[in-house]
Amino acid sequence: KNGDQREVLMNATALRAANGDVSGVIGVGHDITELKKMAAEQKQIADDLARLIRSANAPIFGVNTEGEVTEWNDMAASLSGYTRDEALGKQLVQTFIREQFREGVSRA
Repeated sequence: KNGDQREVLMNATALRAANGDVSGVIGVGHDITELKKMAAEQKQIADDLARLIRSANAPIFGVNTEGEVTEWNDMAASLSGYTRDEALGKQLVQTFIREQFREGVSRA
């Protein structure tokens, strides 16, 4: 009525008469406008943080519980000589740590 647009998630099912014939449709709507706005804001924050990490003037990397590189920023690439694509998925300790330091790093 006031011209505001709303996003509505609709679910519908057939309404059946006692004999089983379809006699109509029952619909239920759920206003998801605010949920969509929050999701967009969260994506913007995540994108901003990713840009910050990528362009930081310090090497930043991430590893998963298996020791595989999951994040590799521009400075890490510059210092190591490995591009982000080359580093992602590699074992951090085995690939990027000198052999004499691997044992100590692996325990940390």
